[in-house]
Amino acid sequence: MSIYIAARDLAGLPFGTHQYLIIETNSNPHPSARLNDKLVRPKNLGNGKLGYVVGAHNRDNLSVIYFEKSDYEATQEYYDKNRISFFSSDFDTEVIKVNYSNTKIDEAIKLVFNLVDNYNINQSMDKIKYPTAGFGFNSNSWAQTIIELSGGTVVSDLDGIDISSDKRIPKTYFEPICPIERRPKIN
Repeated sequence: MSIYIAARDLAGLPFGTHQYLIIETNSNPHPSARLNDKLVRPKNLGNGKLGYVVGAHNRDNLSVIYFEKSDYEATQEYYDKNRISFFSSDFDTEVIKVNYSNTKIDEAIKLVFNLVDNYNINQSMDKIKYPTAGFGFNSNSWAQTIIELSGGTVVSDLDGIDISSDKRIPKTYFEPICPIERRPKIN
């Protein structure tokens, strides 16, 4: 089992990168991911590897999506190079393993899933508007914040133009209960 940060080319744009997470799992039973009240099951990442793909996307606000079409396709291209052909465009996916030196990986995975679930709940009540041209809290900020809050370390500046990869979403969006005081306004 491992957690990776991934960066792929933006779908339909000639520049820019989108960061998301890949969580490999080889245990059975698999760790459970949830989105709203639905259980998310692992899928084939390519070449027999099972796992999860999760990222934040522009759906008028910064929304979490498991196995979003472009993220999942980019992941499958990374794991199975036979999916890439010289006559069609691919996502040029970069994947880097996240270091969890002070946490067992199965505990880190559970923590990541909890952070994702908490974010989804909190963001539904106090939405983070997706920024114009990506400047502000975006998918890169989201992926890097999840890694940091789960105790992982990895480079934040991956290949390509990854705007706002150095910005962190306020921790209150990832806490299990809403704070008494209002969150700081970020939009």
